[in-house]
Amino acid sequence: MAQLNIVKAGEVKSQNIRGLPKEAGQIKRIVSTENFFFNVDEIEPGHSPHHWHTHDQYVHEGVKVEYPADFEEIYFVISGQGVVQWKTESGEVKEQQVGPGDTIHMPPDVVEHQLLNNSTETIRIAVVGVPPPRKTPV
Repeated sequence: MAQLNIVKAGEVKSQNIRGLPKEAGQIKRIVSTENFFFNVDEIEPGHSPHHWHTHDQYVHEGVKVEYPADFEEIYFVISGQGVVQWKTESGEVKEQQVGPGDTIHMPPDVVEHQLLNNSTETIRIAVVGVPPPRKTPV
């Protein structure tokens, strides 16, 4: 029988948002297993935890990240305000404001999208991804 795992907030090391300086915000990878990952992201005004993207693959800092075809992701807004933006098949940009208590679900094969902090305060989100992307050195 497996033991439960308690992760204390002060014990989790923060990481910079991909390709941005610390001032843009921080990502805390709380739990990562073969089945899912759970982060808490704090994104500063004018920034996004992951700029315009689809869930396929990218290379960053010598690591290739590949998403499985059935990858799904959920953002839960803990505090702050932002805007979810997505592109239709014709390339039109749509958007919707989100705030505390709102949940954003990105199903498998989701369109190009981003969450942008367009407010004057930090947005804090809980992020779950299932199954996690595969990371390999390049």
